[in-house]
Amino acid sequence: MFSQNNKISMRQVEILIILNMFSNTSLILPRIASEIADGDGHFIVLGGAIISLVYVFIITSLVKMFPDKNIVEYTELIFNKPIAIIIGVVFCLKLIILAGLEIRVFGELVKQALLRNTPIEIIVIAMLLVVVYLTRKGYEARARMAELLIFIILIPLVVIFFFAVPDIKLYNISPIFSISGEKFIYGSLIMSFAYSGIELLLLSSPYVINPDKLPKVTLRSVAFVGVLNALICILTIGSFGPIETSRQIWPVMTIMQTIHLPGALIQRQDALMVSFWIMTVFLLINAYLFFSGLLIKKIANLKEQNFLILPLIPIIYLISLIPDNIVETYKWIEIMTRYVSLLFLLPIPLILLVVAKMRGLGKTSK
Repeated sequence: MFSQNNKISMRQVEILIILNMFSNTSLILPRIASEIADGDGHFIVLGGAIISLVYVFIITSLVKMFPDKNIVEYTELIFNKPIAIIIGVVFCLKLIILAGLEIRVFGELVKQALLRNTPIEIIVIAMLLVVVYLTRKGYEARARMAELLIFIILIPLVVIFFFAVPDIKLYNISPIFSISGEKFIYGSLIMSFAYSGIELLLLSSPYVINPDKLPKVTLRSVAFVGVLNALICILTIGSFGPIETSRQIWPVMTIMQTIHLPGALIQRQDALMVSFWIMTVFLLINAYLFFSGLLIKKIANLKEQNFLILPLIPIIYLISLIPDNIVETYKWIEIMTRYVSLLFLLPIPLILLVVAKMRGLGKTSK
């Protein structure tokens, strides 16, 4: 623990990356994969993980050159302040909008699975207030929370999914690799956006004890999440088939409802899955809120960011209520991920990296 300097260890970095990426698309990934590749959905999920390694290489190479600065600060060094402000504003707006959309998904899922008679507005407000409390405690407090949640979330989840293996029907995922090469490349590119949590490294590197180890840790995290997502796709598509999987909003929730644990240890596995997902999305929204405040602080050249958190709450709340339903919410998330997140996964970091090297700026790799 490093509570005195707000720095986090590499183990904590790895856990945060895993939870950020897993919470992004864990519930809907099998649906998207089956829509694109039918029974070969798990292959494009792995393909997406491989493509995301390119994002990892570019982003980690950039942050290693400026280990004590975030994207606004080193963009100002590489180009100038106006460009840094533009990039910072776009990044900040993206985080705020995604926070609103993610918390709307959270509210819809909790309402459907746990609190059917509770207005969604109450659910969203309650979640936001809890997130604000952790956000104001700083980045290191978030890392400590992640260390506790990783064991509560992943270990029981893996155990429960193990009992779904006997329900897999091989004809649902065969013949193997029947999709065309073009569809595989397209599907892999779309799946690579599921790893957009990597972009937060552009902001979090100053909080890391040893940024030089970020490439190795991030690669390991992406590989772990990629394999886990592929296994979830095999279980889901193998159990329901690609057509039925593509028709469901949350196919992972459905498969949890069909699992029967021995001895009736747990009566509602779907409620347990919701609990796991609540914990991961809690940390993700916390990250969006924390870094939104950080970006506003850097753009406005302020000394403190905690007082900026509360004014963001009504904005995020109003954004969460804009979509008419969950389907429209996911459409907005898809647009934000494919077009805005992509900017911070590839073109912007790549341009900054190339220009910084050409100008001889930053810390050179040994």
